[in-house]
Amino acid sequence: MSDTLENRFVKRLRAAGFGDTELRTFAGTHFLYLCPRNGETAAATRLSRAIRKAARPLLLHTKLTLECHFVRKAKDRWVYRIRFRVPDEKSFCCGNQCPDCVLLRSRRS
Repeated sequence: MSDTLENRFVKRLRAAGFGDTELRTFAGTHFLYLCPRNGETAAATRLSRAIRKAARPLLLHTKLTLECHFVRKAKDRWVYRIRFRVPDEKSFCCGNQCPDCVLLRSRRS
């Protein structure tokens, strides 16, 4: 199994107590299938919070963000659509003298 960001994320969820956790990809979109901890009944918002908490250390010191949306509940498994997003901003100069060129930005300290 390749050690991609998604796979490291699934490993962190399993370590957090979500034993039956699986990542499936359909049409290029990642879906996370998981069972609540130790059979507890959980609300989608509480599970979303736990998912974001597990992803936080992976995203630390990066520009990536986690996009996590509840899709459905199938039997005892909850399904979420997840994406690790990169900011929608230019990160290089293309040489076309664009008004939002990165060279015209003020330096961030």
